[in-house]
Formats: sequence, C-alpha cells, structure tokens
Amino acid sequence: MENKKKKILKNFQAPEEVLKAIEFFDLIKKGDKILISFSGGPDSIFLTLVLLKLKDFFDLKISLFYLFHKLEGSLRPEEAEKFAKEFNLNIFIFEENIPDFAKKEKLNIEEAGRKRRYKLLFEISEKENFNKIATAHTLNDAFETFFLRFLREGFSLLNPPLRPKFKNVIRPLILLEREKIIKILKENEIPYHIDIENYSLKRTRNKIRHILIPFLVSEFSYDFRKFRKFYIRTIEENEYFEREIGKEIGKLIEDKRSDYIKINKEKILKMDSFKRREILKHILFYFGFEDEITRENLYEIEKILFEEGKMELKGAFSFISRKENVLFLKEIENFEIDLKEGEYEIKNFAKIKIKVRKGKGFLPAFILNKAKIRLRKRGDIIEVREGKILKLKKFFENKKVPFYLRDRLIMVEYNGKIIWIEGFEPFLKGNEIEIEVERWK
Repeated sequence: MENKKKKILKNFQAPEEVLKAIEFFDLIKKGDKILISFSGGPDSIFLTLVLLKLKDFFDLKISLFYLFHKLEGSLRPEEAEKFAKEFNLNIFIFEENIPDFAKKEKLNIEEAGRKRRYKLLFEISEKENFNKIATAHTLNDAFETFFLRFLREGFSLLNPPLRPKFKNVIRPLILLEREKIIKILKENEIPYHIDIENYSLKRTRNKIRHILIPFLVSEFSYDFRKFRKFYIRTIEENEYFEREIGKEIGKLIEDKRSDYIKINKEKILKMDSFKRREILKHILFYFGFEDEITRENLYEIEKILFEEGKMELKGAFSFISRKENVLFLKEIENFEIDLKEGEYEIKNFAKIKIKVRKGKGFLPAFILNKAKIRLRKRGDIIEVREGKILKLKKFFENKKVPFYLRDRLIMVEYNGKIIWIEGFEPFLKGNEIEIEVERWK
C-alpha cells in the first residue's frame, strides 16, 4: 500500500495551471491547515494528489471531508475511508439523506447537497482549526456556472462564476480543464469514482456539460483557453470593484461590531441607486448572505431605506431604517453565566474576564457564585441608589443609550436587580471584582 502511494506521488506532477492559480490568486501559504471537500470523483482525487505533492513545500496539514448523500451512485463511506487510509490522511465522514432535506427545504438536489456540505465544512474547519477549505472546482465548473447564471437571471461581471477564493474556501483547480485531469489520472492509472447522477439530463448543469459545451466545441471550435482568459479578467475586474466598494463602505460606517453595522443614512441616500444597492449587498455578504440575497430583496431593502421600517432576513437578522439610523443587526441569543473568577467566551459576540482583585469602581466579592452575567430581559430594574428603583428601560432613555445597543450590553443581575452594566459605573460597589468585556470585531 505504501509502495503504491509512493509510486503515484512520484509520477504525479501538479499542472502549470494549478501552480498559476495558487500563485496568481494567493491561495496557499506556508503552514496552512487544509480540509479537502472529497467526493471520490476525478476532480477531488486530483485535488488531493496535488495538495499531497505540494505538502512538503508548503508544510501543509491535510485532511479529507466526505458527505455521503445517500443518492444512487454516491461513493460509499467505506470507499472514502479506504482512500484516506491509503494516503495516511485523516477523514471526517458524515451521512445525510439529501433527498429528504431537499424536499423539506424546497431545494433541488444539487442546491440541497451544496448547502449541507458547506455548512458541515465550515463547522468542521472551525472546530478542528482548519484555516482553509479546498474544493475541487475546475475551469469547466466555472464555465457551467457562467451559463447557469446566464439562463436563470443573466450574468454580471461584478459577480464572476466561482471565485478562486471566498471566506476561507480556496479552489486550486479553477484554471484547469477537467479533460486534462482525466487524461493525467488515466496516464498514471489512478482510479476514481464515477457518480451516475452527473450524467442525468434532468439537471440543467448536466445539460450544459453534456450537450451545450460539446456543441460549442464541435460547431464553433470553442477553446477553453479563451474562457480561462475571460475568467481571469473578470476576477481582476471584480477585485478592483470590491476594493472600491470597500472604500465607499468604510466612508459610511459609523459603528461596527461582529453583530451589527451602523451606517450614515444621509450619505447613502445621496448615492446613485446602483452604488447604493451594491453597498447594501456587500454589507449583507459580510454577515454571510451570499446565496440568500436576490435582486428583489435589494430593491425591497432600498425602499425601506427611504420609507423607514424593518425587514427581517433568515438567521435572526434584521435591516432597520429609523430616523437617522441605518442598521444591520444580528440577533444575539441571551445567555446566563454564573459570576465566577475566570474567562468566558460567547461565540461571535464577546469574551468576558472576571478578576478578583482590589480596585476602585469594582463589584463586591460577596456576589461571587450568586450573581449572573446576561443580557437585558423584559422588566429588568436597577437600584440607582439606596431605595430608588428604576426600570432599566427608563435608565437607558435617561442616559440616551442608542436603541440598538440596549439588548447588546452585558450586565450583572443580583437578587433580582441589575447591579452592573457594561460601560457604566456599578450600582453596587465593593472594589473587589473587576469585569472586562472584549468584543468580537
């Protein structure tokens, strides 16, 4: 088995197109820990061999991820495990009934599989500290995606098909034709799995792959090198546009955290409609809405921007236009932590440090293990001074705390009263417990 692995890797060479993509799009750095999205098909087998070949040069740590879709023709989990074992690779295997998920979510099979696959990939990469996810998309995939978008809603040069990288996902094979992959695998006698679903003409992508592309090649002598040049040009133009939009967004942002963004309403209303919608779209992309936002959504959000109101999106997220405020708010789920010495992290929100030490303006030591750290609840009260009780809502109004921050300030409850609010002096003083809050950016 070890001899077979050595023989394959000795004879295998990473094609020029892959090396160019890695360098040109800055896809891989020294010491990267990469999770490969594996299917057993020719593209993902080839991607794995490429990264194994480059492993020592880049000092890479590589693992595989495989989602068994329970579809006819899918690679069996034991076969994926066997491949990983042959090349001494760790593999994360999941099984999910994609047809059932597709029916439940009202998606087609391809969209359902993609949605579940990426969700699991992001979860595993975060949990296991992979800084990059590698997918085996090729130049053919980019070409097919170009036509898919064209048929569905037209194509914009501002949204190129299959970017070489987004978030922590990289696509090292994006400049390489699938035909070359098949040729190299056959020459090196490297077996791969054939998914019969990829030949079903019920899928639009497969019609493009097996009917349209062969027609373009045979009738118009279409050369994929032309599309490669077009793809690189669209990526370059898109990156320039993204930088310019980023500068415009920077001029608009008045306040920003991981859970919200506040922008200048007066300035965005003065912009032309196209630029305004692009800015709104890119801010929503920041919160992870790449796939969910449609042109119709943007027109609706733009309308709210002028008329004032609120629009709720998936994932407990809201867009609000109110007086001088324009806000993108991610809802924060309330939490409750016993007040004990130590460090606590609320994912994607804040890190809280409780220190027992002497200092002016701190809390008293007797509340340890008795008080709770949490966010605001309906009906909260504070004792602003001995005997004077005030509703927290009224306190915030008196202190002119912006409405969008009131449910996001960390506070301490003791004996049914709020005794400490982030950013304010404690209402119950003792000079013995310090609370530090570090926000996610």
